[in-house]
Amino acid sequence: MNKPLILITLFATVSCARTLEVKNQESLFENCMKTFQDEIKCREFMSSSVKEIQSEDEKREADLAQLTVEQLAGMKLRKEIKDTLPGKNGNFVREYIGAPDEVKRGGDREYWVYKRPISKFSSDSPPDKEITVIFRRSFVEKVDYKKP
Repeated sequence: MNKPLILITLFATVSCARTLEVKNQESLFENCMKTFQDEIKCREFMSSSVKEIQSEDEKREADLAQLTVEQLAGMKLRKEIKDTLPGKNGNFVREYIGAPDEVKRGGDREYWVYKRPISKFSSDSPPDKEITVIFRRSFVEKVDYKKP
C-alpha cells in the first residue's frame, strides 16, 4: 500500500527538477538554438524577452534613470506619507499617492505595494525602493517602506 505513494512522490520530484531557470541572455539564446535551431526566430524571441530577464534592481535603475530633476524634486517625503495616511481610506490614498503597482490580501488586511519611486527620506536623498500601505477594515493601519 505504501509503494504507490512512494512512486508518486518520486515522480513529482523528478518532474519538478526539470524546470529550467534562465538568468542571462546568453543561456537563453543557447537554449533557444538547441530547441529550435533557427537563429532568426531565436533573435526575435530574445528581443521580446529582454525585459522579462531584467532583475527588479535593473528595472528600478532604469525607472530612476528616466526621472527628471523636476520629478525627483516633486516627490513626497516619507515622513509626510507616514504621518498623513494612517486612518484614511483607499480613495484618499489613491488621490494622494496614486494607484498601487500591486495589491495583496492576507487575513483581514490589504497591502498596496508601490514599487515605482513615489517618496524619499529627504530632499537630497534617493527615492525609496518600495512603499507598502497596509489597510485594515478599509482604513490605513500602517505605512511600511524599504530604504534605497
